[in-house]
Amino acid sequence: MKLNKILIILFLLTGIIFPQKTDKVILVIIDGARYSETLGDSLARFIPKMKAISEVGTIIDTMLNDGATVTRYAIPAIWCGSWATPRDTFYNGGNTQYTIVPSIWEYYRKHYNVDMYQTFYAIKNLSTPWLQSFHSEYGPSFWPYYYLQGTKDMDVWNAARLKLIQYKPVLSVIYLADVDAAGHSGNWTTYTNAIILADSIVGLLWDFVQSDTNFKDKTTIMITNDHGRHLDGVSSGFQGHGCGCWGCRRVMFLATGKGIQEGVVTDKKHSIIDIAPTISEMLNFPTPYSDGISASEIFETASSYGYERNEIYKFYLEQNYPNPFNPSTVISYQLPVGSLVQIKIFNMLGQEIATMVNEERPAGTHKVEFNAINLSSGLYFYQIQYQDKTETRKMMLLK
Repeated sequence: MKLNKILIILFLLTGIIFPQKTDKVILVIIDGARYSETLGDSLARFIPKMKAISEVGTIIDTMLNDGATVTRYAIPAIWCGSWATPRDTFYNGGNTQYTIVPSIWEYYRKHYNVDMYQTFYAIKNLSTPWLQSFHSEYGPSFWPYYYLQGTKDMDVWNAARLKLIQYKPVLSVIYLADVDAAGHSGNWTTYTNAIILADSIVGLLWDFVQSDTNFKDKTTIMITNDHGRHLDGVSSGFQGHGCGCWGCRRVMFLATGKGIQEGVVTDKKHSIIDIAPTISEMLNFPTPYSDGISASEIFETASSYGYERNEIYKFYLEQNYPNPFNPSTVISYQLPVGSLVQIKIFNMLGQEIATMVNEERPAGTHKVEFNAINLSSGLYFYQIQYQDKTETRKMMLLK
């Protein structure tokens, strides 16, 4: 039996009440943004607002779509905490699909016995929006208040802002679809401009929450996406997605606001199905049919889970992930104090292939992505040099 189900049973048997960590949650889903153009870009060229917000929040640096890297499966997986998402479940013989397991809105509304206006879903005007479940214990009586408006992300934000003011919902999801469509256009400028716009909307949301007394100091904001895009050199590159490459799998996750640690980056790996249980723990309601686990390490109370903000870092070179890889992989390392660092790649003959890092880096955990698109399959080595220390690890490229 899953841990969260055991906790729910204990909750029901003992009557113990665990306090909410926040009063309201707003989740923003930015469809189809590649990690390398979002939180994976150290220069934050396209996401200056999110970069600034991350300084007072927590980033989960390895958030993965570990299922289908396509929108119609991954979006419902986020709000259900399960991959039992719409595949062959067509509503009334049409194109609209529904989920097999309940959504976070259904869980929340049933647990707290509140009307639909306390749960809010803002999306663009779709003729066939994905529906929540028809589960016998939950279902349409507990679906959220849908608000379909406009055709562009800014239309969705403008409409969402009005409804946030009007209803002051506790659990809201705002879905921004333009980045994915812009990526499919194949035009790099169109794609990155869509990310810039989505970032500006996140900034507008942040400003709204800070200025509205119904949300200020009461709200947790979470920002994620459903899937990434192909790595450069894989299939159509940023233009498409849908495979299991690292570019399609890796997504961003940023949380900030009430109940969230400030200025933290956690390396613990998570899946997008962990987002729903994380929200449920923030608002203290059960999600008995979800398959994810809560990302408890992002909470201000994380020390009670074994995570300390003021962690003492060690000198350590982690195994690259994924490994074997094709064509990209991530190398992580820790430094106890700031100093000059070099990370180099070598082939089996000991020949240097690339220098990935050669600069002063501060204490803490760092990551660098290695793309081997122009290399052949085989065994390679990566080596870190830090002060008087050297460490080397193997990695396998399989094409």
